Amino acid sequence: MVCHLNIVGFKAAVAAAKDRSLRGRPYVIAGAGGDIRADPVCCTNRPVSLRRPPCRRTLVLDCSPEAIRAGITPGMALAVAERREKNLTILPPDIPAYEAMNKELEKVAACYAPVWENDCAGNLYLDITGTTYCFGPPADCSSRMLREILEQTSIRPAAAVASNKLVSKVATRTIRPTGLIQVQNGTEAEFLSHQDIRILPGMGPGLLRTAAVTGMREIGEIAALTVPEALALFGKRGPLLRSMAQGIDGSRVKEESGKQRITQQADFNEDVIDDTAIRGAIETLCENGGLKMRNEKSGLCTLRLAVIYSDGIEVQSTVKTKRLLVTDSEIMATAYGLYQKTVNRRIRIRSIGLSFEDLAHLCYQPDLFEPEKEIKNRHLQEAVDKIQNRYGTGKITRGICLQSASMPTLGYGVLSAPKLQLNQ
Repeated sequence: MVCHLNIVGFKAAVAAAKDRSLRGRPYVIAGAGGDIRADPVCCTNRPVSLRRPPCRRTLVLDCSPEAIRAGITPGMALAVAERREKNLTILPPDIPAYEAMNKELEKVAACYAPVWENDCAGNLYLDITGTTYCFGPPADCSSRMLREILEQTSIRPAAAVASNKLVSKVATRTIRPTGLIQVQNGTEAEFLSHQDIRILPGMGPGLLRTAAVTGMREIGEIAALTVPEALALFGKRGPLLRSMAQGIDGSRVKEESGKQRITQQADFNEDVIDDTAIRGAIETLCENGGLKMRNEKSGLCTLRLAVIYSDGIEVQSTVKTKRLLVTDSEIMATAYGLYQKTVNRRIRIRSIGLSFEDLAHLCYQPDLFEPEKEIKNRHLQEAVDKIQNRYGTGKITRGICLQSASMPTLGYGVLSAPKLQLNQ
C-alpha cells in the first residue's frame, strides 16, 4: 500500500507556518522567476544567490488560498497580481525554510515507512506495506502521520492510501487541500472512472485539447478506449494513458534514505545573455558543490542542470556519467557541455541551478597505469580544497568566475571582487 501526502501550495504553506500573522491574508511568493527544488537530503548545500530587485517580469511562484480566491495563480506576472489585490503581501523565496520543512517531513515519514520518496515540492510517497502490526490499518497509520505532521510543522496535508502511486496521487487531488481518503484494492478503476480528466497525471494542455474536441470529460472514457483508439487519439502516449486511466501503475516508491544530493542555485542581479557571465556562474556552482561533495568523501554519478529564462520558462536536463566525477575541472566540463545542449533559446537567463545526484563514496585505488595528468589534477584539487577549507569558500577560484569583461585564461586565482556572493 502507498500513502501519498500532498501539501498544496508548499512554499506558501511554509511561509504561513513560519509567520502565523500571514494566515487569513492574501500573499504570494515571488522572486527570481523560479528555483531549483532544494533537496534536503543527507548532503545539501545552501544555494548561491544574487539578490535582485523586483521587476515587471517577476512571476508569482506560489500563493495563499486568499490570493487564489482573489484570482491570482502561480505563474502570473507579479504586476498583474498586484492589480488584482491591492492589499497583497509579497514574500521572497526562502529556500533554507523549505529545506528545513522537508527535513521535518522526512523525519516523520522515516518513523512510519521503511521506504519513502520526497519530491521536495510538497509531495511524499510512503510505502506502508507490512506496517499494519506496528501502526494499524493503512488509514489509521496515515491518520497518525497527519496528526504528527500537524503537531511538528503546523501544516495540514491531504493524504490518500491506495495500492499504487498513481491512484493515491489522483485521490489526493480529489480531496485537497486537506483530508484523508482510502481507495480499496480492486476498486481503482471504479474510483477513477468518474473523476475529472484534468487530474489524471500526464494530461498536459495538448492532450486536454484533444480530449475536449472528442467530448471526453471523465477518466473512465479514456479507460474504455481500445489500444488502437488510444493511439489514434493521443499518439504514442495513448496506450500508457489508457493503462493509467484503468488504475494500472507499476512504478515503485523510490528509496531516498540512502541517496545523497547537493543542490545549488545562482540568481543574476540582471537577466544575462553573456556567455562569460553564465559560464562563470556555472563554474562557481561547480566549485562550491564540488568542495562540499569532496568533504563528504563522495563523487557524483548524475548531474542535473536547470535554467530559468527571463520570461519564466524553465528547462532542465540530466546527464549520467559512466564513472565518478570528482575534480572541479571534470565537473565543470560536464556541466558546461550539458548547458550547451540544454539552452537553445536566444533569450536572457535569470537563474541557473545545478544538482549533484547519485553521490557515491569516494575511494582512490592506485592504478599502475594511471595517466600522469590525472595524478596532477587530483593533487592540484587536493591543494585547492585544503586552502578553501582553511581560509573559506571563494578565497581561491578560477579566473572566469570573476566574470571579467573579456575571457581570461582559465586557472586558479585569488578571488578579489566576486560577482557571485555565496550564502554559507
